[in-house]
Amino acid sequence: MATKSNVSQPNLANWCRGEGLDQAHAILVLGVSEEEEISTVEETLEQVKTLGKVRVRGKMFDANNQTLTMLCECRQEVDPTKVPPEVISVKEGSKWKLVVAEQETNSDLFTEKLDRFLHDEGKTLEDVKRLCDPSTSWNSNPESIIRAVGDVLQSKPNESNSYRRFRIFSGVHPTPPGEDNLDSWLEQVKFMSDEYECSDKEKRRRIIESLKGPALEIIQAVRMSNPMANHMDYLQALESTFGTSESGEELYLTFRTMHQRQGECLSNFLLRLERLLNKVVQKGGLQVDEANKARLEQLIKGATESDFMLLQLGLRDKRNDPPTFLSLLKEIREEEEKTLYLLQVVLQAHFGLSILYLFYPIG
Repeated sequence: MATKSNVSQPNLANWCRGEGLDQAHAILVLGVSEEEEISTVEETLEQVKTLGKVRVRGKMFDANNQTLTMLCECRQEVDPTKVPPEVISVKEGSKWKLVVAEQETNSDLFTEKLDRFLHDEGKTLEDVKRLCDPSTSWNSNPESIIRAVGDVLQSKPNESNSYRRFRIFSGVHPTPPGEDNLDSWLEQVKFMSDEYECSDKEKRRRIIESLKGPALEIIQAVRMSNPMANHMDYLQALESTFGTSESGEELYLTFRTMHQRQGECLSNFLLRLERLLNKVVQKGGLQVDEANKARLEQLIKGATESDFMLLQLGLRDKRNDPPTFLSLLKEIREEEEKTLYLLQVVLQAHFGLSILYLFYPIG
């Protein structure tokens, strides 16, 4: 069996990292003469069939023994139990020592894989340990661990049933039919991501399946540069790429110039105000505790086609104690419904009178 790496030898892990090698495919050869050809070292190691094709990737001089230590890359993954402690050169008959990395135990591998799996599912090893049989120590009873993992995963909601698909976003401008613009898409994704409890892996999957075109290309670039990126990293990348570059102060100036469009009902105008106001607050253009006052003031100032409704609601008298967005929206919609009902009654009465005049003309 090959010698395990120790402090008296070059650190295999550090050397592999410096050379960009996978440690599982690396092996050290000690005691090689300075005159030895690299091809001889490679040919000698290839006699160990479990290593496959071998290439020398680095050399280091050992001053104590006046020999070289060589770092080699093997095509096959190195199994320490199948690598001899020494090999004999195919040409000169010299003996060279072999050093391999310590093999992880099955327990270590199991724990590492379990930890990675639970992380993807939004759980931790502590969640599992709490459900293990208290009479058995961690890792000593596989059945207890498997049962605990099952209990942890059963406690998670059925993501496929509770999490509906996001709408499509491509980043193409103007927005194609059947797709969302960035603001609408981000609004529903952020809301649903906060509303439903599921793993970050599931959130990333849902986001990716709703993207196409340039937007999908941005996320592919994010994944390549940062494989550990979470779903919020995805959203921030899309927002910085396709969103506005205006500062919070610039957005607030735009907010203060918003006006009701011709034919637009007051509740829809309020919704437009709220979308921009949220961006202003997010970018630091306005403090959160000032939002209610700013919303009401701009609603009064910009509602050029709803003077009568503003009077009916008495909104100008509420400036000192402005209502929240939801409270304001509720008041306005109730008043709109009341106004619509009265209008229908008037039209019906007028229409009925017209019919009567047809059948019973005056004079």
